[in-house]
Amino acid sequence: MWVIDSLVRSVLIGSLYTLMALGLTMTIAVVRLPNFAHAELITVGAYVAVLSSYLHGDVPLAIALSFVATAIVAFVCHRAVYRPMRRKGATMYTMVLASFALGLTIRYILLVWAGPAEMLQIKPKIPLTVLFTIGETPVLSVFVWSLPTAIVLVLVLHFLLHRTKTGKMMRAVADNLTLSLVTGIDLERIHDFSWIIAGGMAGIAGSLWAILYYATPYVGWTALLSVFAAVVLGGLTSFTGAIAGGFVVGLSENLLMEILNRFIGLEFTYKPLISFAIIVIVLMVRPVGLIGLLPTRVIRTTVKHDSRDDMT
Repeated sequence: MWVIDSLVRSVLIGSLYTLMALGLTMTIAVVRLPNFAHAELITVGAYVAVLSSYLHGDVPLAIALSFVATAIVAFVCHRAVYRPMRRKGATMYTMVLASFALGLTIRYILLVWAGPAEMLQIKPKIPLTVLFTIGETPVLSVFVWSLPTAIVLVLVLHFLLHRTKTGKMMRAVADNLTLSLVTGIDLERIHDFSWIIAGGMAGIAGSLWAILYYATPYVGWTALLSVFAAVVLGGLTSFTGAIAGGFVVGLSENLLMEILNRFIGLEFTYKPLISFAIIVIVLMVRPVGLIGLLPTRVIRTTVKHDSRDDMT
């Protein structure tokens, strides 16, 4: 039945959007930068999954290598571009433009490499098998990896932010930068750690996306609008909101789009309008997103949170 098929795809895509959105939320909340080069971190993760499949067609290996590779790329971008600009007093608007430029640079480096290598559109050599069916809907092996991986990483992130000293310092920096500096928090160390986490999570999402579909130099850029929709819907700086936003966008782009196609004939080529509409409606009607509708003590980081709680 088409409803079940759409629901399965919604959960699968929603879990990938969640991983992408959590990394972007990390840079917005802690580093205070809407990083448009986040798209290229997703793309790097996709291509690392392709390259790792030539070594061994193993999903855990692809996930692990993608995490490491994109974490390194994100760290290098921070140290080579963003940190020097911030030290020179660059405004957030300048940093956003720099992220556009950096993303374009990485994308065209991938294009220059992927063209001669005949890898402009390629799937990893990781076989997809049908594990079981729900009605007539096949559930592929990548589903078993994507959803549990998203759940595990969310739990790890929750533990990191609430049960470790580094996590509490990250929340303090996100909540009140001035107070966190007064208390002696090493801002550079926190930023380094945040970029590593953000890059790694984007890489994992990219690797799973490539296994499900394929890798191209534009795969991250294509997904970025949906990722920003999830982040905006989640309230920009709320990790709980990003999780909810990822699944809501996944449902909207699959189940809702299927309903619109069947009942009013809306073509699937208009799918990007769903994410664009979410961003516009949320910013106009409820700029805080889903924060007010979600539990406030679960994986939460917002700039208006009382930072004294983070330092205890």
